[in-house]
Amino acid sequence: MTDNLGSLAPIALFAFNRPQHLEKCLSSLLQNAESSGTRLYCFLDGPRNQSDIRPVEQARQIARSVSGFLDVRILERGRNKGLSRNVIDGVSRVLEKHKRVIVVEDDIVVSPAFLRYMNEALRFYASIPGVFSVSGYNYPQKVLRIPGGYPYDAFFVQRHMCWGWGTWRDRWERADWNVQNYDSLSRNQSWRRSFEEGGVDLPGMLDAQVHGQLDSWAIRWTYAHFVNHGVCLVPVESLVNNMGVDGSGVHMKASRRYLHPSLSRKGELALPPLIYIDPLIARAYKTASRANIFFRAAGKMATVIRTGRQQLSARRLSLERQPDGHPYSLRELIGHPAGLPQENGLQPP
Repeated sequence: MTDNLGSLAPIALFAFNRPQHLEKCLSSLLQNAESSGTRLYCFLDGPRNQSDIRPVEQARQIARSVSGFLDVRILERGRNKGLSRNVIDGVSRVLEKHKRVIVVEDDIVVSPAFLRYMNEALRFYASIPGVFSVSGYNYPQKVLRIPGGYPYDAFFVQRHMCWGWGTWRDRWERADWNVQNYDSLSRNQSWRRSFEEGGVDLPGMLDAQVHGQLDSWAIRWTYAHFVNHGVCLVPVESLVNNMGVDGSGVHMKASRRYLHPSLSRKGELALPPLIYIDPLIARAYKTASRANIFFRAAGKMATVIRTGRQQLSARRLSLERQPDGHPYSLRELIGHPAGLPQENGLQPP
């Protein structure tokens, strides 16, 4: 099966064990007029353990019962693949049949104008290989303020925004998921400075991915943008909210920093006809990425402090039973395996 530029791009939806989130995601997609002409592919990950079995099955029942799309096809994983492998495999499967795809995860809620925008942008930039992806999400104004006088309804950035996005087969095929040239590039300070232009957090995340401290398809897809001199289109006004900021997800800490009080419903969007990066927007994006690092670090430190206090309190209660009589030192608390949990994902993209 193939599609042409006159047809609507299919949706690849990824879900796991959050049936309520999935229901809201599907409901928001169905509020788009284009949904009735859109094929939906659902990739439902398998349970990790016994406690996942019930919510995983509930999510699958919701996917099985959905109607309102042109066609619904469901792949239920027998085992847990994890988000990274599920996304890479699922998007690749859809792009074997179609030339372009729209990707959402179960914690995404979209505007009624989302599918129109995504399809318009995927058609508009189909023949421009430098545009690697199209995103429906943008930071709230309190995080990223677009300079006055910017003439379009979307702009280009050097990093991928992974909350409600789309791409094309020929661009997806250029991604190196094994990051084979990492060793030579990572020692090059000029390369690292250049990669940081998309966000000062990017080299560190790629380092963590390569060394097994992070499992993220999104940092590798952002890296594919960079090495192929690609850009991502981002709307000035967001058409996407991420419900995963409630802390329910595997890869997202609870935070309201990236939520929008309302989403854009604008119909006709003025898209930039040429690929260029506005230097003022690029600077604002880099500042936002610094803020992301600060909030991640603050969240981790809060976890360390909270965990440390709990451990110290428990230690003090049992001092009379300890042979040495010494409470934990600060070094022991911070170095404790429970003190600094790993974070397996981008927050935000």
